Amino acid sequence: MKAYEHVAKMRPDYADAQTNLGIAYIQWEKYDQALPYLNASLVLAKENARALYYRALVERNLGEVDEAIVDLKKVAEQFPRSRDAHRELGFSYYQLHKYAEARAEYENLQTIDPDDLAAHYNLAILYRRLGMKDKAKVQAAYFADQKDDPTASTYALEYLRKHREIAQESVPWHVHDLDPHDPHEKKPEVPIVAPTSADAAGLGGGR
Repeated sequence: MKAYEHVAKMRPDYADAQTNLGIAYIQWEKYDQALPYLNASLVLAKENARALYYRALVERNLGEVDEAIVDLKKVAEQFPRSRDAHRELGFSYYQLHKYAEARAEYENLQTIDPDDLAAHYNLAILYRRLGMKDKAKVQAAYFADQKDDPTASTYALEYLRKHREIAQESVPWHVHDLDPHDPHEKKPEVPIVAPTSADAAGLGGGR
């Protein structure tokens, strides 16, 4: 936060510095404090999509869903293939019980990313509420098939405990042992031969 504040003081005309301050407050769920910075960013850079997107999230959390939709639509107009814009628009319409509009946004999202889990989940609900039961079943099946298995991590950890050579590969930064022997295998001891007087004098010759 102090770094962002420092940049904003150094460059009062730098819109992204204001946006970054707003995002920092969003991370702390201090939406009232985030909004002035995002507004200030949009004064400096009108229609800036990044500031509009995060302001929409703040507005929605403050209960201003209609205002959030206006901002998100501007983002979607600038970036028609933005998954985030369509996903948040769909959820905003859903909050207002505008199911047809929400459905259109989530269907649009699926043309961009057919595997988006939020689209599958919410379309299953929306289709059911709109009386489209067959489509609801299809989306529910997609969601059930693609969602994360909550038990997967347990099985994965058990496997990695038994296969330490693979567990090492799951760590981003690690060192490879270039010794071809099994690191757990006891290596044969190399016999130590005491040097003769000729060896010590450098006269031993090759062996």
